[in-house]
Amino acid sequence: MNSRLKSAIQFCVFVALGAVMLYFAFKGQDFSRLTSQLKSANFYWVAVAAIVTMVAHLVRAIRWNMLIEPMGYHPKNSNTFIAVLIGYLANLAFPRLGEVTRCGTLTKTDNIPMDKLIGTVIVERVVDLLSLIIILVLTVLLQFNRISTFVYDHLLKGIIEKLSANTTAMVISIILVVVGITGTLYVFKKNKDRIYQSGLGKKIMGLLEGISHGLTSISKLKSKGKFLLFTVLLWVLYLLSTYTMFFALQPTANLTLLTALFVLTVGSLGMAAPVQGGLGAFHWIVSKGLILYGIAELDGLAYATISHGTQTLMIVIFGALGFVWLLLTSNTRKTQPEYGQ
Repeated sequence: MNSRLKSAIQFCVFVALGAVMLYFAFKGQDFSRLTSQLKSANFYWVAVAAIVTMVAHLVRAIRWNMLIEPMGYHPKNSNTFIAVLIGYLANLAFPRLGEVTRCGTLTKTDNIPMDKLIGTVIVERVVDLLSLIIILVLTVLLQFNRISTFVYDHLLKGIIEKLSANTTAMVISIILVVVGITGTLYVFKKNKDRIYQSGLGKKIMGLLEGISHGLTSISKLKSKGKFLLFTVLLWVLYLLSTYTMFFALQPTANLTLLTALFVLTVGSLGMAAPVQGGLGAFHWIVSKGLILYGIAELDGLAYATISHGTQTLMIVIFGALGFVWLLLTSNTRKTQPEYGQ
């Protein structure tokens, strides 16, 4: 299949999935009242939340630099910051494309091998995942009754009911998965030498080697304490951004920092959904979650809409500016005469 056609199909699939999630998030809501809520928002607090989020992106860029420097490369924090913003912009087109895009951006600006940068991003993602798990555990411990109610009513209840009604289909699915994995492993074992020697195999091995360089960067950090501090600071800024956005709407203005911790947790899960920028998934999970704190679903949806919309707008504006900067500086580097000419 033509690569462009394949990309177009994938894009359409992701957009359709996001549209379906948005449909379920907004289904049955009073749009005139929702619009009124958004119009009455206090945009001072929206701006504060947006600024805090941008500072968080800068902290992420500086932390990324800490992983890159042990490999012998020293990009400017401004370059990594722009690369992070362009990566977020790419995620609005294709989920998970941002990680590759920001690596490609830094390869262009600082001539750092792409495979090594991918290794550092994998480290970042692992650290973020561990951080999210810690935050999730902390949230559950502090608000066990609310969390357990939310998980059961909105996630487990439907799954349990469907599985109990389709036991045969579930068993067949498990068998097919096991057979598929076993067959794949058998074929690989029989043909592993030929796979390693093939062009694709060599590319994969080269990529894995580069990734291993990136993964070892964390063990070579000059200051692991500083890296940990910036990781904590990153999530504190995310929490503050979530909390300050509460003040933008009257129904959520009295919510506490503990509620913001819950919203940050479930919102992060929504943003991890395989759709552009968590579109729809973020709106649904946040609006449902805020019901546990006495917030009407429509008001929770208004909060999710203004929060997600602000983040998306900031990424579009500054990511696009970063992309233009990349193009302009790339052309400058191409036309710049070599030393001595």
